[in-house]
Amino acid sequence: MRILVAEDNPLNQKIISTFLGRNNHDVIMAKDGLEAVELFQQYEFDCILMDLHMPNMDGFQATEAIRSIQKGMKIPIIAVTASSPLEDKSNCIGAGMNDFIQKPVQYIDIEFILQRVESGYYTIN
Repeated sequence: MRILVAEDNPLNQKIISTFLGRNNHDVIMAKDGLEAVELFQQYEFDCILMDLHMPNMDGFQATEAIRSIQKGMKIPIIAVTASSPLEDKSNCIGAGMNDFIQKPVQYIDIEFILQRVESGYYTIN
């Protein structure tokens, strides 16, 4: 799968890309939400992992921008957050995200999400 990861923290970038690399996923990193939107417009992705709190454009704004330019099927966007899931869950869904992963990111959580993506669990018609 080709996965866009929007994450501003270099350590989190390394951890997530290492986890995704274990299964030979094609990973493209964005350092903020603005870059994520630009990359989304340039390439096709199977999934986006979106940090919520980034400079220039946060994950909520980036998700709303991506959803506003999409046509047809929507790409799964998964929030990556250090905040409490209950605190951000309604905001994530309201912005158009499909699910979330809690930081610190665990390999099993990424695998679970990617299995859902591959199975079509997040497919929206």
